[in-house]
Amino acid sequence: MSTRQLFNSTACLLLLLTCLAGESRAQSKSPLKASAARDVIRRMTGVDLPSANVRVRNLSSPDRLTVDATAQIETAFRFVKEQERWRVVEVRTGDNRWEETRLILSALNVAENPDECVETSAAAERDESDPSAPLARCLLAQLLGLELPSDAVRVRSVSSLALGKVPSAVVEARVELEFRLRKGTDGKWRVAEIRTGNNERVDVAALVAVVNKQKRLLALDELKSIALALEAFRRERGFYVEAESESALVDQLNPRYLRRVVRVDPWHKPYVYEGKREAYVLRSDGVDGKPNTADDISIKTDGSERFLQENNGRGKLEDE
Repeated sequence: MSTRQLFNSTACLLLLLTCLAGESRAQSKSPLKASAARDVIRRMTGVDLPSANVRVRNLSSPDRLTVDATAQIETAFRFVKEQERWRVVEVRTGDNRWEETRLILSALNVAENPDECVETSAAAERDESDPSAPLARCLLAQLLGLELPSDAVRVRSVSSLALGKVPSAVVEARVELEFRLRKGTDGKWRVAEIRTGNNERVDVAALVAVVNKQKRLLALDELKSIALALEAFRRERGFYVEAESESALVDQLNPRYLRRVVRVDPWHKPYVYEGKREAYVLRSDGVDGKPNTADDISIKTDGSERFLQENNGRGKLEDE
């Protein structure tokens, strides 16, 4: 082969490699900018976080309809101390919006084990009222299925929270999660899956559906407890509480007839109460937060019978 032929062959090879590299980069280039991906993540279903609380670190794209993003989320977790053990009980998902971690763990079929995280001997000897930062970090890592040491969870601050007699604290932390975003037929991007650490990806829609199913059961249980308190009130007074709001109702029932104050449903919306002397309606507006729709959860009396209407079916309310 002549020098000119060798040069031409080498030039063609280099050109081919350059084209292949360019094609590879085109395939991996994200169709979303970091700011757009951040907005999709911070406003995913059930979440509404400030822009400053979400930082997108990496973006890649397996195809033009899918984007994989690694993001750091800064939020707060509420801890309580029960039976000498600290537990994570709530996570902040928006302004004045908290979600119970037990519902999420149950939906994921994950069992928490706070005994795996123990306070350091020095902190235990001080008998501090707040969890130490290392303990909080351990509990958060366990919650997320992460193995320490890991940069995927960092505790920023721990502060006491005065809520009754049970020791409670708020932990501000930064956690790192992986999100798979997909573009729908409507042209909108949504978070389709979430993954922490080396765990398997979790389908967000399925997770939300299971959590909402659990919330429906919880809402019905809470409505039943209020209804039982109303029946106890009627037995003593001869009539139901006359009120146009659930908050006014609870003020009259608690603590004699209703030990626990219940004002909002699991979707953070006020329960609805419309009460007259001989009849009442108790209702949660359900997951959509709108009245008189198919997902409403209601208990009512018709005034002539001591029967209740629950989710379009009739049933007698039994005494506790």
